[in-house]
Amino acid sequence: MRRSEFRGYRAAMRGLRGGRETSARAFYGGVMRHHVLGRRDIWVGSSTVIDGADRISVSPGGALRVGLGSFGLTSEHDTSVIRVREGASLHVDGVVSLQRGVRIVVDSGRLTIGHETNVNGLGTKILVADAITIGAGCTFSWDVQLLDNDFHTMTVDGVQQPSAAPIVIGDRVWVGTRAIVLKGVTIGDDAVVAAGAVVTKDVPAHAVVAGMPAKVIGSSDSWT
Repeated sequence: MRRSEFRGYRAAMRGLRGGRETSARAFYGGVMRHHVLGRRDIWVGSSTVIDGADRISVSPGGALRVGLGSFGLTSEHDTSVIRVREGASLHVDGVVSLQRGVRIVVDSGRLTIGHETNVNGLGTKILVADAITIGAGCTFSWDVQLLDNDFHTMTVDGVQQPSAAPIVIGDRVWVGTRAIVLKGVTIGDDAVVAAGAVVTKDVPAHAVVAGMPAKVIGSSDSWT
């Protein structure tokens, strides 16, 4: 455990405790379970269930931070859940923040999340059966869903359709609240997905998409 990381972790926890948004149990549980015992770069700041921690990999110098951000719609009572089943994997490529109440389940395949990507909790779900790749510097609002599978099979005109296909999200993509990204979609760099959009087809770089199904309604030079 690097001293600078521990100091940053402790400072974040003190800030949350000042607002009664975390507990000493979460602090010591995060340190003991993942750093002292598991020797993993996973920082936990609120109630969190991690199933399959040994199947989570973190790039050198990176860290997975769960529930370390103060966000007005969540509280210390919102539990985050991260499950990585046997044979599946989650790779953290840098420093990644998952906020309180997030749900991530990797049933099979691989989930990769890039550096400085922030996933807000409170209903946001990332469910992986094939592969989901998320680039660097992305932001996901609350109640977002990324689904690379249909959870069932469908036959159309006598032909069975694939039930899963990879999702690829580029760098610096912003996904608004209650948006849904479905299987087989690629979203280009710097794109913006509006609140409530249902993305069923590829999104070009810098495009702004909205609606059900999502369509291009403009272009984005930048967002903050």
